[in-house]
Amino acid sequence: MKRKMILTSALFACAALAGCGSTGILDRQRPDEFAVTRSKPIEVPTTFALPAPTPNAPRPQDGDIKEQVIDALFGGATPAPRP
Repeated sequence: MKRKMILTSALFACAALAGCGSTGILDRQRPDEFAVTRSKPIEVPTTFALPAPTPNAPRPQDGDIKEQVIDALFGGATPAPRP
């Protein structure tokens, strides 16, 4: 009985001390958050060549969803309806 107690406590001590060792998980190289490079600032274009709005024109996002998908996939060619 005494031997089992000593053996159990020795195994428990070994298992507890095994977590104190250095492994590859704890000693890995971590990224340096202060070594980040800055990107160029956003540039505002000198001219905005936007088309003038047309009154009472249909809005492109107000169409049928199926037609928008077909336009996006096939370049605007709508297939003929099937009978």
